[in-house]
Parts: sequence; structure tokens; C-alpha cells
Amino acid sequence: MPRIFSQALQAPFIGLALATAYTVPAIAQTESYPSKLVETIVPYSVGGGVGAMARAFANEASKDTGQQWIVSAREGAGGVVGFSFLARAKPDGYTVVFSPASPLTNSPFVNKRMPFTTDQIEPVCQVFENVFAIAVKQDSPIKSFEELVASARQKPGVVSYGHAGPASVPHLSMAAIEQSMKIKLNSIAYRGDAPLISDTMGGTLDFSVPAISSLAGKNLRVLAVLSDKRHPGFASVPSITELGGPAVTPGLNGLYVPAGTPKAVVSEIERICEKVTKSNAFSSNAKMLMQVPQYLNGAAFKERILATYKSNASLVPDLNLETN
Repeated sequence: MPRIFSQALQAPFIGLALATAYTVPAIAQTESYPSKLVETIVPYSVGGGVGAMARAFANEASKDTGQQWIVSAREGAGGVVGFSFLARAKPDGYTVVFSPASPLTNSPFVNKRMPFTTDQIEPVCQVFENVFAIAVKQDSPIKSFEELVASARQKPGVVSYGHAGPASVPHLSMAAIEQSMKIKLNSIAYRGDAPLISDTMGGTLDFSVPAISSLAGKNLRVLAVLSDKRHPGFASVPSITELGGPAVTPGLNGLYVPAGTPKAVVSEIERICEKVTKSNAFSSNAKMLMQVPQYLNGAAFKERILATYKSNASLVPDLNLETN
């Protein structure tokens, strides 16, 4: 079992570490929070979809609080670099991460040594779900999800698909589908959605599993949405659960602070998060980015993160993942 979750599966989950090198009176912090700029770290390329959503969030948070929320990139190692920086940051609420939960739920399975542990990170709230989809080129002979499954059963290990990397959300989602449907696919890892979409359109791949936010303007046909509900951007496309597939977890994107941040400050960030996520302005920006806001408070977000980690752990033994 990866060290990052070794204690979490036996005791209450993340964010329960109270010891910190900094002592900040909670009441004083809340009365003035935020009283200065808030650094909002995106642990991926700021030019990507997460970065765009972070900027939309930071813009509305700045309006709500009267203080600037500045988005900065600390990318690397699938988000691990940014979370490592957060784990070492002063726990005062002025350094937050805006990110998928993947560095907590997925990265431990492809990293022998994680540079931080879950008790150093406190999830504050979920902001949106990054939903993925099964897509084929427009003239593909595969016309439906049912036909894809049938083809995979006829040719075990031959039907190829592209995903965003080992132990990524789409990779493990397809692993869950393979397990549920009793099929074997030819899994091919890429660095991001752009090259796998190009190869799908060119016919190199039988299908791919990009984020829905990456599909705008692409000449692809979507067979299924990897969620328990339909996506408003593809309302005519069934969800995977409608098609008899397993429940899969989309990318869980939200805010995180260092463990030890005063509870009153965490509560105030949670309040800001809920207000922004439910605002018309943020929803409008999210719609343009093909994303759907989905707020969860800290307790619910932590519970979902742990459940996702456990689900992923059940899939990993069959995948023969290489670790760095």
C-alpha cells in the first residue's frame, strides 16, 4: 500500500493533522481574511482547462473578498510538484492549490516515493467535475458503446484507445469498464489530450478518452460520457451508467490548503468557494469551457477523495503499472 494513504485507510482521512510550526489565532485570522493577495497554485500548465477554470474562480473570489487571488503555475509530475509545494507552505490561507484530486487519488500508484503525505494536505471544497468521454472519429465503424464492447469481446486486446497517461482518470475509468464488461482493450498512454485526439481523428486509434472540455471543435463522435449523468454539452449522449457500465469517478477539482490552517480560515475559504461556485458569472465561464460546476463542502470532498482512492486501489493490481 502506498505510504501516502497507509494511515488514511485505517483512520480519519486527510486534513486532521493539527500540529503546525505556525500559531495563528483563528478569530483574528477570520476577521481579516483575506487581508492580502492569495496565491492560487495550479499544479498543471496554466494554459490547460484546469488553469482556465482557476482563473475564472480567482476572478470571482477577488470580487467577493476585495483582495486579489492570483493564479500561478507550479507544474510537474502530474500535479505532485504543486502539492509538494503546498505541503511545505505556511498554513495561513494565503497559499491554496486549485487542482484535480489526482495527486492524492492516482499519483501514488505510479510514484514509488511520494514527496508528501495526505495528512499534510487539507481539501477545502470541490468546485467542478472534469468529465471524460469515449470518442471515435466520425466515420468509425464503431457506432455505439455496445458495438465497441462487442468488438473488444471478439478481438481481446486488439481494440486500441488513447488516454492521458498511466493511472490517469480516463485510464482507470476504462480499467473499471474493462473489469465490469469482462473485456480487454489495448491501452496506449499519451501526454495530454491533444495528441490522442489527433491520432483518433487520423485513425491510428480505434477510440480515445479525452476530457469533454477538449472536444470543442473536434470532428469526433461521442459514444458515452464517463459519469453517472449526462453532460449538458452532449445532452443526447448517454452516461456510462445508463449503458450498463460501472460507476466511474470524473476528475474531482477543488481547493486545498496546507494542514494546520486555522479552522476558521478554512471555513471562510469554504464559504468563498460555495459562493463563487454557485454564482452566475462562474457558471457562465464554466459553460464556455464545457465544464459543470459541482460544489461539495470539505467533509463531503474528503469522503469522495478517499472513496476514489480505494476504488482505484482495487483496479491497479491488474494493470501492471510502472512506478517512477
